[in-house]
Amino acid sequence: MTFAVPPVTKEFTVKASPARAFALFTEGIDRWWPREHHIGKSPMKRTLIEPRLGGRWYAVCEDGSECDVGRVLAWEPPGRLLLSWQITGDWAFDPSFVTEIEVRFTQAGPKSTAVHFEHRLLERYADKAAGIRAQLDAPKGWHQMFDDFARIAAQKAAVFYEASPNVMTLAPVHFPAHKARLDAFVARGELLAVGPFGDPREGSLAVFSDRLAAEAFVAEDPFVLNGVVAKHTIKDWNEILL
Repeated sequence: MTFAVPPVTKEFTVKASPARAFALFTEGIDRWWPREHHIGKSPMKRTLIEPRLGGRWYAVCEDGSECDVGRVLAWEPPGRLLLSWQITGDWAFDPSFVTEIEVRFTQAGPKSTAVHFEHRLLERYADKAAGIRAQLDAPKGWHQMFDDFARIAAQKAAVFYEASPNVMTLAPVHFPAHKARLDAFVARGELLAVGPFGDPREGSLAVFSDRLAAEAFVAEDPFVLNGVVAKHTIKDWNEILL
C-alpha cells in the first residue's frame, strides 16, 4: 500500500516584481543554486533551465559532461512554473522517475512578490520517502536555497562604463541607438538610473533592477558594440534606503 507523503512547501516574499522573480528562478538559477547540490561525477560549472515547455533542467559539469535534473512541465511566466524532479532516492537521475515542483509568483505589493513553492509526489520514493523528505525539508535543503534566492532577488546591479579615448567623437554618432535602448529598459522598469560622471570622459554609471537586466543591456548596447565604451564592469548592489 502506498501512503501519501506531505509535500515540502515554502512561502516567502521577495523584493522584486513577479516577472523579475520568475526570471531569476529560471534564467538566473545558476546565481542561487548551490554548487554542492549536484549529482554529477565532476563539479558543477553551471546549472540551467531551458525557457520553454519541455525544456531541460540540467547542469554542465567542469569536465564538459551534462547531468539532468528534470524537465519543464508548465511554463507560464510570470505567474507559474512546473518542473519535474527526476532524482531518485539514490540521488541519481532516472527519466522514468518523476516528482513535481510547482512555483507560483503573485504580486504582493508595488515592489514585492509572494512566492509559493511545493515539491510533491514524494510518496513515489516508497520506503525511502520519509528520509528523502526530511533531507529536502532540512535547513540546508530547499529552505536555505530560497533564503539565498530571496537575498539575490533583492539585489540590484550597477554598471560602470569607462569611456574610450574617442568618446567625444563616437558618442554623438551612436547616441540615438543607445538612447532607444535606454528608453526600452526604462519602460520595462529594468533601468532605474543612468548618467555620465561630471566629466563625460571619465565614463558613466547605470543602476538596473537586477544583474540579468544589466547583462542583457550591456550585451547589445551600441556604445559597447561601437567602441564608445572601453571597458564595463557589473557589480551587485544592495539598496539600503527604500
